[in-house]
Amino acid sequence: MGIAVQEEPVETKKHQYCTFWISRRRFGVDILDVKEISPEVDFTPILHAPPEVRGYVNIRGHIYLILDLRLILGFESQKVDKASRVVLFKSQVGEPFGVLVDSIGDILIVDEAQIENRRQEDHGPPEEGDERRGLDIGDGVCKLEDGLLVIVRSKSLLNIIGDLNGISKKSLG
Repeated sequence: MGIAVQEEPVETKKHQYCTFWISRRRFGVDILDVKEISPEVDFTPILHAPPEVRGYVNIRGHIYLILDLRLILGFESQKVDKASRVVLFKSQVGEPFGVLVDSIGDILIVDEAQIENRRQEDHGPPEEGDERRGLDIGDGVCKLEDGLLVIVRSKSLLNIIGDLNGISKKSLG
């Protein structure tokens, strides 16, 4: 006669993501990296900056570098409209900066087991001129009931701008 052993349910780690939309695709960043969401989209352009750099914005006396996430991800540029927002990141992510997105989504809580980590299957860096440039900021993909969520690693966003034209972040200021 066997003894029935009841297994304890294994608790998996949960992650919260601030989601946003770009070209009808849902992306998200770790909620702990986000300082705030701002409707301020009046940018001061930066001469000789790469096209992915939208400019500077002054929000309550603080200056933030704003990146166009559409261009970083390989989509065409789009005019700013009433749904456009700026996601500003906390100082622990990097120098004061944010990204321009088409619109803001919800805060999603995702079970770690739902996230497919692209990096585990990556077999090397993209070739020069490869269209995978935007993927270098991705941490994984999560299949949800209503579509996919592409998880963006916010700490890599500033680095990708420097890599685009061989410039450093300090040369933008």
